[in-house]
Amino acid sequence: MSTPRKIRCIVEQVANHGDRVYTVALKPERAVPAFLPGQFLHLTLDEYDPSGFWPESRVFSIASSPADRSALTLIYSVKGKYTARMEAELCVGKSVWVKLPYGEFVVDGGTDAVLIAGGTRITAFQAFIEGLTPQHPNKVVLLYGARRPGLLLGREKIEEQAGNVPAFQAHYFSETQPECVSPRFGVRRLDAAFQEPGLTGSVPCGLLSPFNPARQAAQEQSGVKPPHSKLDSTAERNCGNLGKA
Repeated sequence: MSTPRKIRCIVEQVANHGDRVYTVALKPERAVPAFLPGQFLHLTLDEYDPSGFWPESRVFSIASSPADRSALTLIYSVKGKYTARMEAELCVGKSVWVKLPYGEFVVDGGTDAVLIAGGTRITAFQAFIEGLTPQHPNKVVLLYGARRPGLLLGREKIEEQAGNVPAFQAHYFSETQPECVSPRFGVRRLDAAFQEPGLTGSVPCGLLSPFNPARQAAQEQSGVKPPHSKLDSTAERNCGNLGKA
């Protein structure tokens, strides 16, 4: 695994998805260290002095492909003071610092897996999904929910992969306007999904507690051992920072 490095980046693009959800494209000043799908980075808005301490920062899953080490993408929603500051300050041309890679949340491509994503947590899986090939031998099921269909981010690539990779299926969930979800990707009951052979979850803090009993029940019923059922480390870390993110 690569040693984390601190790298200055320039903001190349900021996409506003509505509901204070944003995608940010960064251009690193040099190639970033090799990273794995599911790993995360620290981002700071403040200037970093290599002779001093690392400034206040927040962690975000890396949404871009590990194959392109000349670019970074992250997605965030405004939840607290720091992300509100990001909303106000991040603009094209702004300089920021990142340090990466971190985290051991890596999807095991050698076994069947259910990927559970809520809102912007889809970023933990985007690079893995993008890297799937038509020859992928194991079943991968994505369960992806958001407040409204317009916040189901990256659907174009998800649906492209679902068409190209026979072992990959995608199912969407929306709190509103479920009829707007593409009929090609039907809605299914979440509790049924827990009967699948492997669980990998990346969900907002409010969903962590409800998922735990269901996750335990699924493990007991299907025989899935705990190492095959895990949560995104950025979600767990951010839960400890709830209110100041």
